[in-house]
Amino acid sequence: MAMIDSIYSMLEICPETQAQNDYRLQRKASSSRPSPSCLVAIALGLLAAVLTSLLIYQWILGQGSNYSTPTSCVSCPDHWMRFGNYCYYFSVEEKDWNSSLEFCLARDSHLLIFTDIQEMKQLKDFCSKEFYWIGLRNNFGWRWEDGSAFNSSRIMSNSLVQKCGAINRDRLQASSCEAVLRWICKKVRH
Repeated sequence: MAMIDSIYSMLEICPETQAQNDYRLQRKASSSRPSPSCLVAIALGLLAAVLTSLLIYQWILGQGSNYSTPTSCVSCPDHWMRFGNYCYYFSVEEKDWNSSLEFCLARDSHLLIFTDIQEMKQLKDFCSKEFYWIGLRNNFGWRWEDGSAFNSSRIMSNSLVQKCGAINRDRLQASSCEAVLRWICKKVRH
């Protein structure tokens, strides 16, 4: 009888142990399924990796066949202001018109020549109440230094000796070319 009891006990234990093992396997299987938040995190990680790869690819394409060097950067020199495709230098010292022109030419630029009214309006906002020399001169009519005609009659002049153009925040004005003023240089960004 002792043997029967022991076999019966073993049979009793086995089904219970098997049920526990089945429950553990079921829990393990359900816990090995990723939660929705885990799936979202994985998807976002993959998306970030793809976007980073695309940005690096675009950056490499933008470099072209040349390797980037400091001289190939499109920027303005120190103390120059960038606006659109141009760099502008607003002097803090004062010179006569010809010396101002020489300063600009020595820096691969020219005294400011406005290409359109919008440029003039926006740059006037950077001017103070003081006047700045610009590349406008009266040699048998008002002309820009590049030879193009100045097609506006809005330059104030008090005298026939006022042959050079200056600008401040409020207006364009003619002045004697020997007067000492600040100046504005303009050059194409490289």
